[in-house]
Amino acid sequence: MSQARLWLEPEQRRRDAVRAARDRDLVSLWSLTVAHHTLHSTQGSRHTLRTYRNGLRFWLLFTERHAVGLLRPKADQGSLFARELEAGLLVLERERKTKADAKLGTSRPAPASGPRPLSTSSVNVYLAGARALYRALRWADATDADPFRDVKVKADQVARWDKRFPYPQLTIEVLLQTGDARHRVTVLLGAHAGLRASEMVKLKWSDVELEASRLQVLGKGNKRRWVSLSASLKRALLERRVESADLFVVGGTPEAARLRLRRICLRTNVPFLSLHALRHSAGTRLVKSGRSLQDVARHLGHASVATAEIYAKWADEGLKNELENW
Repeated sequence: MSQARLWLEPEQRRRDAVRAARDRDLVSLWSLTVAHHTLHSTQGSRHTLRTYRNGLRFWLLFTERHAVGLLRPKADQGSLFARELEAGLLVLERERKTKADAKLGTSRPAPASGPRPLSTSSVNVYLAGARALYRALRWADATDADPFRDVKVKADQVARWDKRFPYPQLTIEVLLQTGDARHRVTVLLGAHAGLRASEMVKLKWSDVELEASRLQVLGKGNKRRWVSLSASLKRALLERRVESADLFVVGGTPEAARLRLRRICLRTNVPFLSLHALRHSAGTRLVKSGRSLQDVARHLGHASVATAEIYAKWADEGLKNELENW
């Protein structure tokens, strides 16, 4: 909201937006984008905003390289931008923050990584960030341009269920044998309760009802849902409650939680898939146990039952078993 209040006066907003576009001022353009997103969008996590910001950075890099005016981009520039993203021709310098930078909200460039083609999902999310910029510029009455209106991204050649895999149940049991109560709760919040990383770290003790064997989760779009506890997760929470006087059950940041899991995987010689793969394990196990896709979607907080179909693909071993008998 503090960002939004800076852009509430229409005429000043237009002048500042035009100046920021002229100067390619990343900080001001991002502030404008956040202000519009805050006032006119009901969805978007911190992670979403980070990827949107990188989409804006990619677009600024592209327009500078090709001498494209931000307020009057030429026809087909949006499509060319998508093609260069797909081919990996745009490479951002990594932003490295110091404590002083964090206080000022600034950052300094670190050495850039090498070029690599981007996946369809990455291209789509970076395009979403660039589109968000132009929605904000149109809101500011700085331009009427919409360079990405007809842009299409190439179809994804890899099925969703062939991209990310769940941790096998035996692997989860290995992960639970190492680390402290905080680690075990983290693993079980993902592998049993099916929480996303952001949901794990935001979970407060006031959201946990051990007697009722359930917890309340603040999910995407600030939607709340009740999630039932497994017996082992309930025991782990009781153990964690004894040793913790914190407001949050796990606390920290999603990045810190991912790093802790990665370290445990290295210690136990378990391949690190991702923290989110624990959530996939929960969905797959529910389907294997015979629960309906509606039950799985409700447990995991999916907006659509269709999203839960991926777990059915991972859980269906009938075809594999059939082919082994040929």
